[in-house]
Amino acid sequence: MPIFLILLLFGVLAYLYWRRKTTTLTRECRWRRTAPGAWRCAFCGAEMASEDSPLVCLKHENGPSQKM
Repeated sequence: MPIFLILLLFGVLAYLYWRRKTTTLTRECRWRRTAPGAWRCAFCGAEMASEDSPLVCLKHENGPSQKM
């Protein structure tokens, strides 16, 4: 039983590390779908065209006042 819990702990830590490395979103990123295929960040106002929810924070690339 203790071996299972240790493996479970390593699995959870590996998952959290993987999620951190595959996205640049922060707590401030709040993407809202404005139309089919169009997304807008409620925090900085960045816009992106994509069918899936964005995984990239555009705040650091373009600044809060510019739109993509």
